[in-house]
Amino acid sequence: MKSPLICRVADAVFLARPLLLIPVWGYCAFGYFSGMSALRGFHLTAAWKTPFTTAIWMLVFSCSVGAVYVINQVTDRQVDAMNAGIPLLANGNIPLRLAWATAIILGLASLLIPLATRPVVSLFSTMSLVVGLIYCIKPFYFSGRFVLDFLANAVGFALIAFGVGWHLSGAAFGVTFFISSVPYFLLMCAGSISSTLPDTEGDRKCGKKTTAVTIGVQNAHVIASLFIAAGLGIALILHDWVAVACAAPAVPFYTAFLIHKTAGTMESTYKIGGLIMMLAAAVVFPYLAFASLVSLFATVAYFRVRFHVWYPSLVPAARKQ
Repeated sequence: MKSPLICRVADAVFLARPLLLIPVWGYCAFGYFSGMSALRGFHLTAAWKTPFTTAIWMLVFSCSVGAVYVINQVTDRQVDAMNAGIPLLANGNIPLRLAWATAIILGLASLLIPLATRPVVSLFSTMSLVVGLIYCIKPFYFSGRFVLDFLANAVGFALIAFGVGWHLSGAAFGVTFFISSVPYFLLMCAGSISSTLPDTEGDRKCGKKTTAVTIGVQNAHVIASLFIAAGLGIALILHDWVAVACAAPAVPFYTAFLIHKTAGTMESTYKIGGLIMMLAAAVVFPYLAFASLVSLFATVAYFRVRFHVWYPSLVPAARKQ
């Protein structure tokens, strides 16, 4: 990437963290599948005939989440600098003005594009931005507050993103929507807690009072494990076999970290658990598989060319032969 313009465009795209948009699309897919199931007993063969425009509207909605991801990096520059990885803003290579411009463009796109033909998607984008700003910006700053950190994530994914998919399925909103979202809400609570465990020390040094910082890694993991168990139980009661397929395989990894506390078992809870969920989402919504592969290969190429490292290991490219 020798052209400054190409570099900055690429920086703007990856500030939105397209790999982290995959779970957003996944929860939209779960909502779509649940809505279609509520309407007429949805089957996988029907999933594979989903109109392509449905995926496009999910992508448009996810721009609101991308905007939030950018803002979160702006507000968490100090914390990110203390944690592992290559923080795109904290390392000083990307100007703040580019970050703010990216957030504004993505936010406006998510609001204005659907306004004429899919106003409900605009409404969900608005909710996503509001929850995201509350999550990122002081004095609210839910990302650094006990319990509110994982609840905000669960609302954003398992109610708002899930709701976008539900709306696109054509199902009406009501009690059935909220009941259907419960297993996914609980699973998101677990995943959100687990994903903060590796960052506990950096968060503590910066004064963040996340759930893991407040009650400790062990206690936070116990709570996350209870959420997984509850999500699995309710999914079984509801006969939601997609949610069961997401929760059941994660149980051994959560149990492993309870017994054997290592960095590997800690990361397996949310990394492998999250991968299982996205594989399940790709089965019920095949467009997700294509979008995920594009995001993955594009991210690997970006870090390789822009920072000369191999993503996600972050090993310098010269060493990995």
